[in-house]
Amino acid sequence: MKTIAVDEETWEAIKKLKAKLDAKSYSEVLKKLITVWHLVELDMKAEKVTLDEDEADLVLSILKDREKYYSNKTKGRNK
Repeated sequence: MKTIAVDEETWEAIKKLKAKLDAKSYSEVLKKLITVWHLVELDMKAEKVTLDEDEADLVLSILKDREKYYSNKTKGRNK
């Protein structure tokens, strides 16, 4: 286990987040913040992606096939 130093304002913000998130620990709060940060970064990068119509159709087809595969897998069909 490690200790980090934060200023009073940050400490108060983390305590409030812990209560709002119903987190069991401050470590859990930080893990959730890191996860959200990664998702925001990914979303920002995804906004920059451009595809022509054929590429977009291919991506949609792949995503639909993947969704079917995982849907069937959770139903026990693709073990």
